[in-house]
Amino acid sequence: MRFKTKGEIAWATSENQFTIRTKEWRYQKPIIAESKCKNCGICSLFCPSGCIEELGDSCVIDLEYCKGCGICAKLCPHDAIWMERE
Repeated sequence: MRFKTKGEIAWATSENQFTIRTKEWRYQKPIIAESKCKNCGICSLFCPSGCIEELGDSCVIDLEYCKGCGICAKLCPHDAIWMERE
């Protein structure tokens, strides 16, 4: 189930969401435990940069655009995402 399409994100506009790479200044990154992920889509729904995509049985995070805010890890009801210091 997809909750959004490209361009339907909470905080960024569709014109600039994939033009600013944030990996250079991010200090933490999310890690997904595929065995725990239930593909509920909550992380992708609330990701402010729209860089989480549901693929198959789990989600994938595009670390080129992830800001490392930790919202996905905080909201995951299955504890499938945690933040790791870079």
